[in-house]
Amino acid sequence: MIEVKNVSKKFRRVKALDNISFNIEEGKITCILGINGVGKSTILKSIAGLIKPDKGEILIDNEKITYKTYNKISFVPDVDNHFAQYTIKESFEFMKQFYKNWDDEKAYEMLELFNLTDDRKISKLSKGNIARVKIILGFAQNAKYTLLDEPFSGIDIFKREEFLGVMTKYINEEQSIILTTHEISEIEMIADDVILIDEGKVSCIFNAEELRTRDGMSIVDKMREVYKGE
Repeated sequence: MIEVKNVSKKFRRVKALDNISFNIEEGKITCILGINGVGKSTILKSIAGLIKPDKGEILIDNEKITYKTYNKISFVPDVDNHFAQYTIKESFEFMKQFYKNWDDEKAYEMLELFNLTDDRKISKLSKGNIARVKIILGFAQNAKYTLLDEPFSGIDIFKREEFLGVMTKYINEEQSIILTTHEISEIEMIADDVILIDEGKVSCIFNAEELRTRDGMSIVDKMREVYKGE
């Protein structure tokens, strides 16, 4: 479990996170959603250990974030973080040296799914194919917690369906996916828990299936209700 406890973070005068608390359970797909600029990416970067909170703490399986927890976390950001001069194969080899859980079989299975070959140089790829490589590098780390910041950016609508299939295929009862996205309709039927953020605070937390069966509402319906007038 990931526990975010009373976390605050300010960038100059802007308070990105304001005493925010929630838990992320194992074996679920958790979506952190909200309108632009509410702190979603800051949350993911804090969990990944890339940003240090000003206050509060984040625990990964009851441990504070240190180098010991890094193999439990895989982070796929919404910006390019690859070595452009490498081929895809060289990128795989690089990752294998640094991540003890790296899964070559998974990497090449996903590579085939996205119709790519490992001899392609990353700098020569299209924006969409670079996005695909980033996703592969994230998932093939075989981490317990995979963090995805706007994972559908640059991926066409038809390949998104295949990617959603990959997500559900590779998650097991001990693994979790935590993602942010503006493509709400894409994750409507795969999301387990949803955390809505507004101005750095938690507006509400709900289970997507329970929302549908109990209230007859979609995630988008709930977001309209929460952010009405903004």
